[in-house]
Amino acid sequence: MIVAAAFVPSTPLLVPAVASGAAAELDDLRRACTAALSAACAAAPEQVVVVGAGRHDAVHVTGTGTFRGFGVDLDVPLDPAHPHASELPLALSVGAWLLAQVGWPGDRRALELDPAGDPRSAGADLALASTRRTALLVVADGSAARTEKAPAGHHPGSAAFDAAVAAALRSGDPATLASIDRALASEVSSGGWPAWAAAAAALDQAEYDAELLAEDAPYGVGYLVATWLRR
Repeated sequence: MIVAAAFVPSTPLLVPAVASGAAAELDDLRRACTAALSAACAAAPEQVVVVGAGRHDAVHVTGTGTFRGFGVDLDVPLDPAHPHASELPLALSVGAWLLAQVGWPGDRRALELDPAGDPRSAGADLALASTRRTALLVVADGSAARTEKAPAGHHPGSAAFDAAVAAALRSGDPATLASIDRALASEVSSGGWPAWAAAAAALDQAEYDAELLAEDAPYGVGYLVATWLRR
């Protein structure tokens, strides 16, 4: 049974060593992320499943997140007992780092999603496989086109897209989360759709109390943080 979900961005800038001199600019976002995950962990799950886009569909019980590609000598294992496993994609690396920040002591695994595949099927399978109390850590960015200086330049529909995602996260309704438009997500260069779609499928058939903790776009990228707790 899935008892909670924390939704956080996939930006590596959450890691202070990566953000370097600009780290303080994301202090509020970082605190929101740890608060969201801490709330999900307080729902007494027996395991946390990190959900995020990557290269292909895969379930990881071990793996190491690395930030070496950003000039930082930092590796974070998904499972501290197995630190020398295969490299995780960025979203799952951020998830592994956040689990370390909140000191989660329990079981963990990660669901990697193929952006070109059908994440809804993977999410439905996750729900069926969750016989133990489970919390999701859903790692996904909004649009990357909020301003001219954004990574994808400016797209006029990006702010409205991020507002729709924020409304879905605020609603606590899996059907509303599932309605996020895949084609529009691609147009505004949002990499979040696979993780949100999988989470919506996994969280279906239940009701949740939701709280949106952060909604910002400091670098032209939509960063959203929320917590869902099963009623």
